[in-house]
Amino acid sequence: MLEGWNVGMLGKKCARTMVPTIVPLVHYSMLPLLLALLAAGCGKGQSDAGTATQKPTPLVQVVKAEKRDLSRTLMFTGSVEPVKVARMASPAEGPIIECPVRGGDRVQKGQLLVRVGRSRIAEAGLEAAREELRRQEVEFKRVEQLVKSGSLPGEQLDVARANLKRAEAQVAAMETSAQDYEIEAPWDGVVSKVWVAEGNYVSPRAPLIELYDPASLVVRLAIPEQQALAVQPHQAVEVVLDAYPGRRFHGRVSRVYPELERTTRTMTAEVVLTEDVRLLSGMFARAEVVVETLSNAVVVPESALVVLPNGEAVAFVLEGEKAARRKVKTAMEAGGAVAIAGGIQAGETVIVRGHESLKDGATVQVMGAKKKEGEAQPAAEPKTPGKEGKP
Repeated sequence: MLEGWNVGMLGKKCARTMVPTIVPLVHYSMLPLLLALLAAGCGKGQSDAGTATQKPTPLVQVVKAEKRDLSRTLMFTGSVEPVKVARMASPAEGPIIECPVRGGDRVQKGQLLVRVGRSRIAEAGLEAAREELRRQEVEFKRVEQLVKSGSLPGEQLDVARANLKRAEAQVAAMETSAQDYEIEAPWDGVVSKVWVAEGNYVSPRAPLIELYDPASLVVRLAIPEQQALAVQPHQAVEVVLDAYPGRRFHGRVSRVYPELERTTRTMTAEVVLTEDVRLLSGMFARAEVVVETLSNAVVVPESALVVLPNGEAVAFVLEGEKAARRKVKTAMEAGGAVAIAGGIQAGETVIVRGHESLKDGATVQVMGAKKKEGEAQPAAEPKTPGKEGKP
């Protein structure tokens, strides 16, 4: 029994003493594998670092600086209105006994527009005036005989003669008033408004008919006070009419009013179209007035300029494969283009895109140009997560 117990105890003791011996042996056997993996990882990191230090060539877009005319324009709104307008009014009260025209009718000079009846109203007054004239004639003859006989002084004859002349004038006036008033067209035109109809009774100076000359139609613009001094006669204008979509008509400023409207603080300018186009009074119009023009200027797109923090404007010009920074002086900006007064010559290649972070003398690649062997790839746009294809 003791011998069996000793053997069991000995086995347990040996087992405890052998475990620490086996474990270090396992660690030492894996050490070469760990070192190999570590070396491979370090080598890959060095390779990636070497690749990252080689920066990609910036990709840019370029255009040629051209020499052409550049114009600065201002946009205004207005409407088509006639300059030559006639508004016929009633010379006296009376009924409308004839009105043969309506709005839109074309009339000729001397054509009857309205007849105002006066004969019936003035008959009583005319009869009274004629009776007064007969009485003054009798009185004048009586005074004349008395003066000849010496019964009355000669001054009384002068008074009687004056009264007779006054009565004659009154009869002539009443005879004229007794006639119907015929309102005729003063010139060829188009009837725009008719305020009366046959049977209406009108008072003196009441409006009856309005007509305008279609040859006098112009585009009247409302110029704000801030831009009033920029608009002058004979300036070129391009007019857009809603009635003719997609078309632009050429014209010129024919008249500029000398003062501003007190209520709206706007100045009125008139534009005459130089093209043959049918206009209607009241059409809505938009007009671009050319207020300034530079001839034979060096012009580049507005996007070619880069404004530095100190306010200085620069542009990058392509010289070979490098971007050269130029300090530029602008003369005028209009319609997305800039006239350059100095720093860039006509025909030079100017960078208009991709130059925001460029430095002077940096190597660039032009969009669409073929790459040479050995050059770094241009910077690619990062992929958006979630849009990549599945493996």
